[in-house]
Amino acid sequence: MDKLTQWLFDGLQFAAQFLHPYLSQIAMLITLCLIALYANDLNKFIKGIVGRQHFIIRTVLFIVITAFGYGALTLWLTPFIANGLASLKNVWLAPVVSVIFIVLGVVADRKNQS
Repeated sequence: MDKLTQWLFDGLQFAAQFLHPYLSQIAMLITLCLIALYANDLNKFIKGIVGRQHFIIRTVLFIVITAFGYGALTLWLTPFIANGLASLKNVWLAPVVSVIFIVLGVVADRKNQS
C-alpha cells in the first residue's frame, strides 16, 4: 500500500510541475469558459432592461458590455484564478484543475452548449 501511495504522490507532483508554467493560460481558459457559459444570460438580462431604448443606445451599450465589460472581467478574473491555483499545494493542483473543467463541462452540458 505504501508503494501505491508514493506512486500516486509522485504522479501528482509530476502533474503539478507540468501545470505550473501554464497557470495563467489555464486561468484564462477557465475565465473564458465562464464568460462563454454565462454571457448569453447576462446579455438577455441587459436586453430586458434596455430593450425599449433607441437602436443607437442599445448598440453602444452592447459594444461597451461585450468589448470592455467582458474584456475587463477577463483581465480582472484571470490573475485572481491564477493566484488561487498557484496557492494550492502541488498534490492538489492537478485534481482541482481537473474538477474545475469537469464541473464546467457538466454546466455546459446542462445549458446545452457542449
